[in-house]
Amino acid sequence: MKMIPYLSFEGQAEEAMNFYADALNGEISQLGRYSEAPGMNVPEGFADKVLHGRVQIKDTLLYFSDVDRNLNKGDQVSLTLEFASEEEIDAAFAKLSAGGTVHVPLEKTFWGAKYSKLVDKFGMQWDLNYQY
Repeated sequence: MKMIPYLSFEGQAEEAMNFYADALNGEISQLGRYSEAPGMNVPEGFADKVLHGRVQIKDTLLYFSDVDRNLNKGDQVSLTLEFASEEEIDAAFAKLSAGGTVHVPLEKTFWGAKYSKLVDKFGMQWDLNYQY
């Protein structure tokens, strides 16, 4: 399993990606926009915003996204767990979601992964991902 910080922004994700890539001698390795998501109900004004982006800094990744909600201090970072098997993500989802709030149910996605977004019972934000 690999853990990756996921940084959320209110419309400045692409600017932040460029900033952190430059500041940390990294490079943008992925930049997907809301308009590229098939069948997704794209919030007004979000077509060109970052749905999911990655900055590679040596052996470290940072994930980025623009979100359609107001962010409070502390809400801007979640932890992404990248799983090696479907069994691992299923087990972790069952335990982490118990007593918490599921924002995106665990399901297969258009980007070729099984994914969920949740807040556990302690208020920690998690993105669970298994690339199949």
